[in-house]
Amino acid sequence: MTACSFNIFIIFTIYLSFIFHPSHGFEVIQPRNRTVNPDGSASISCEHTANTNSVIDVRLNGIYRTDKTVLCQKGMENCSNIVMHQENPKKWHFIILNSGSEAMNSTYQCEFTVKKDDLDFTKRGTPTILLPGQKEVVCVRPPPRLPPNPPPPNPPPLWILIGLLALMFLYSCVITFFYIRLRV
Repeated sequence: MTACSFNIFIIFTIYLSFIFHPSHGFEVIQPRNRTVNPDGSASISCEHTANTNSVIDVRLNGIYRTDKTVLCQKGMENCSNIVMHQENPKKWHFIILNSGSEAMNSTYQCEFTVKKDDLDFTKRGTPTILLPGQKEVVCVRPPPRLPPNPPPPNPPPLWILIGLLALMFLYSCVITFFYIRLRV
């Protein structure tokens, strides 16, 4: 096998391994909206679905129009008007105190950085909006029911992958054969 066909074989094999490799992604779960209590406080819970308990960093970002600022972060001593509490390795609570009109016009986004297999993965949740009032928002009408999504297609069976690799090997042998024949 020549170096050129071997390189093509290696590149194609690496490409296939990335396609069929399972994802290490996770999600950040946080509420879409929270109601401000009569005392001016609001609580936002943040949770991640990663299969690891090694949380490197947890943040609560404040987004006002296009400006994004870190309001509170794991290990941060000076979180102004925010109390941070860890319920378990996957769930954290941020309690915003003395929320005024500026806080009502901002959105709040949780951000987790977790370590898995010596790699750091960072994900952000869907921003939470603070609503005035004393009760949680109650929907008058439930949203229309959508038909269930069809199940995702199954990954190709292993024999298809083996067939592709055999075809690549055969292709490499044919190219090598013609290359040697041209050189002789």
